[in-house]
Amino acid sequence: MRARRSTVTPLAERSGAVGAVRRQWPWVVVVVLVAAGLGLVGLRSWRLGLGLIGGAMVVAGVLRWTLAEPGILAIRRKAIDVPLYLGLGVALIVVDAIATTAL
Repeated sequence: MRARRSTVTPLAERSGAVGAVRRQWPWVVVVVLVAAGLGLVGLRSWRLGLGLIGGAMVVAGVLRWTLAEPGILAIRRKAIDVPLYLGLGVALIVVDAIATTAL
């Protein structure tokens, strides 16, 4: 006797918006953090916004490094993506720290 096959489709495999968000959750996390940082910049708190955007890039680098399926975060090879994400994030945080102490 053959085992019956389940008709329930996991959320990550569904088509449509729910499945797309479930498959691309690392990218969604980074985009939400960057959007929040840009919102802070728009509210004239540019130093805090810049720090948040830098933190989002560090999060992107860590997610790209640790996840087997990082979704859209995988632009190139891991050996290129991780240093670029982390380098950009650290550079933005350093600029934020320098600007904060200079003013």
